[in-house]
Amino acid sequence: MKRIVLYDIDSKIPNFALMKISSFYKNLGYTVIFSKKIKYIKANKYFASSVFYNEKSMSRIKALNEIYGSDINIGGSGVNLSKKLPKKIDKCFPDYELYKHRSYAIGFLTRGCNKKCSFCLVPTKEGKLNSNYASFDNFVPKKQNKVMLLDNNLLASKKSFSIIESIKKRNYSVNFSQSLDISYLNEDIFNLLIKTKSMNSRFTRRMFYFSCNSVRQTKLFYKNESYLREFGRDAVTVIVMFGYNTTLSEDYEILSMTKKLKLIPFVQRYIPVPNTPAKIPKNYFDMDLDKIAAIKFRTNGQNGEKFLRYVNQLYFKTYGKYYLPILNAIYRYNNKKAINKYLRKPHLISKKQYC
Repeated sequence: MKRIVLYDIDSKIPNFALMKISSFYKNLGYTVIFSKKIKYIKANKYFASSVFYNEKSMSRIKALNEIYGSDINIGGSGVNLSKKLPKKIDKCFPDYELYKHRSYAIGFLTRGCNKKCSFCLVPTKEGKLNSNYASFDNFVPKKQNKVMLLDNNLLASKKSFSIIESIKKRNYSVNFSQSLDISYLNEDIFNLLIKTKSMNSRFTRRMFYFSCNSVRQTKLFYKNESYLREFGRDAVTVIVMFGYNTTLSEDYEILSMTKKLKLIPFVQRYIPVPNTPAKIPKNYFDMDLDKIAAIKFRTNGQNGEKFLRYVNQLYFKTYGKYYLPILNAIYRYNNKKAINKYLRKPHLISKKQYC
C-alpha cells in the first residue's frame, strides 16, 4: 500500500492544511503517517507545513530538506506565501483523526482581507476577502457544537450577519480565534453577537476577542465603550500587539485604554513574516519607565510579563543596563527567585532611568 508522510513543523493547534491533505490521500487509498519529529520515514510522498517564520522552524525545515531534498513539498505561511493547496485538496473535509482531535472543529468560512495592514501577511497570502470560501458543513463534523473559526476579518464579510445568525441557529459555541475587527462593531452587529456563545480558546468561558495594534484604533474602543461593557464583565479580551512599530508611550497608551475600559489585555509580540521585519523606532524609549513598571495586568500576570521582558531586553540592548523597577515588575508574582540571576550582577543594574 502506498504511504504518505505529513510533517507538522510548528502548529500550536491542529494544522488545517495537513488535515485536508490527509483526507485527500486517504480517499485515494494511501496510508497516512503523521510526524512532529524530524526523522526519515520511508514513503511515496512527503509533505510538511510551517505556520511560523522563526529560527526554530527554519532549522526544522532545513533538516527536512537535507533528508528529502526535492522529494518533499513544504508549504505554509512560514515558508511561502504564494503556495496554496490545489482546489481538489482544499475542498476536502478535514481529517480530524490525523491529530486524534475531537475537542472542537476548526476552519474558515471566509478567506482573505481587503485591508492592507503593513504587518499582516493575509492580503499577500490569501488575497482579497472571499465571503464564499466555505460553509460550516464543509468542516464541522456532525454532533460537534464547538467551532474555532480561523477567519481573519469575518465582520468585514458581506455575509457576516447571516454567519452570526447561523452560529446562533446551530447553537454553536464559537471561538473567534483571529479576533474581531472593532471598526465593524455597531448596534446591529452587537445585537447579533451578544446572542452567540462566543468562547475562549478552551471553550471554558464566555469571551469576545478584538485586536488593537495602534493608538489610532484606541479611539474606536472608546467610541464603542457601551457595547464592550454590555458584553459583560471580564468577557472582552483585547489582543495587543507589541514589537512591530510602536514606541513605548504608544504601547502604554493602548494598555491604558484596556484598563480604563476594564477590558482584558492579551499582549502578543509581533512575529516577523517573510520580507516584513519589525520596525521598532530608534526613539522607542520616550516616557517614564516607572509608569511601565507600575502596570498591573488584569487576570493574566504571566502574559503581561511577556511585554515587560521585551521592554527589559530592549532597554538593556539600548543602554547596557537593566532598570531595577522593571526587573521587580517582571518577577512581582511569578518565579520570584529568578530575579537573583540579575541581582548577582549589580554592575549591570541601574536604579536611575536612561543612564
